[in-house]
Amino acid sequence: MDTNTAVIIGAGPAGLAAAHQLLSATDIKPIIYEASHQVGGISRTVVYKGNRIDIGGHRYFSKSDVIMRWWLQILPMQAGCSPEDLGILAKFYSPGNTLDHETHDNVMLVRPRVSRILFEKNLFDYPISLNLETLDKLGIWRIPALAASVARSRAFPIKNEVTLEDFFINRFGRELYKIFFKDYTEKVWGVPCSQIRADWGAQRVKGVSITRVLADAIAKILAKRLNIAQTNVETSLIEQFMYPKLGAGQLWEELARRIEKRGAEIRYGKEVVGISTTGSKVTGVRVRDTATGEISSCRGDWFFSTMPVKDLVRAFEAKVPAEVKAVSESLVCRLLHRQLQMPCSMKRV
Repeated sequence: MDTNTAVIIGAGPAGLAAAHQLLSATDIKPIIYEASHQVGGISRTVVYKGNRIDIGGHRYFSKSDVIMRWWLQILPMQAGCSPEDLGILAKFYSPGNTLDHETHDNVMLVRPRVSRILFEKNLFDYPISLNLETLDKLGIWRIPALAASVARSRAFPIKNEVTLEDFFINRFGRELYKIFFKDYTEKVWGVPCSQIRADWGAQRVKGVSITRVLADAIAKILAKRLNIAQTNVETSLIEQFMYPKLGAGQLWEELARRIEKRGAEIRYGKEVVGISTTGSKVTGVRVRDTATGEISSCRGDWFFSTMPVKDLVRAFEAKVPAEVKAVSESLVCRLLHRQLQMPCSMKRV
């Protein structure tokens, strides 16, 4: 292998971004080992019978100017948006860095968010929108119980907030928790809310609560128009975002094409199964060919891992401290099937 080489495990967003940064700021050559045959990780888009299918839902939105600017360097924004609608993105909007999305594919679309929960044969906006349509679908008879539940959670909150269930009940009341959060969360993550820590909810849902939802509903009535900047809106409540024309994975496919053109290598069907060390320094990896099962060794000067922490710890050939291994083995993650079993979300080209 060439000297001054970086071994990167995984061709998802983190691995590809690391390779891009190395090529932009150093003379280090990135070599990426990807167990599958496609880039993008859980942000990939697969093609199935002519349909482009996102593996999971992804929206391109950030309150960070740096991240927004970085995305738009890869896929420019669609032409035809007014500066008033773009808000913080107006600084990037000019004829030189936008494309007509009707005639070009490598472009970011600006789209409204539409997420819904099916409850009692009715579709409800998610996150919750407290409007007349929502109240009508819930039923007038249910409103007093919901209001009483919210009032009860405000007056007598769970003081020792340990679980995600406690977290949701304190912010939305027990009734709304059972309707909108309990089943949804447990189906997505495969773990009962009573077994998930409350601080996980604080990170995922951030500042959203029934009070925040009410304030957001009032703000919508008073506001003349939302824009993509949405700098004062909780991330969980954003209503507009950017989205690659050909699916969430298109951005990472384009990034992979660019870094390969600049000298990076992406080796598909190569699963890292071993990590060699000398003292406290990583010196190489063992790679299994997923097609033949053949295992080869590879050395490098720099190493970056984006593989699941549990797999990373298991891969170390040196003895791992017992307490580190115990923590690693206790981590739970949702695994994706290597072969597509059921479309998650269909995107028509």
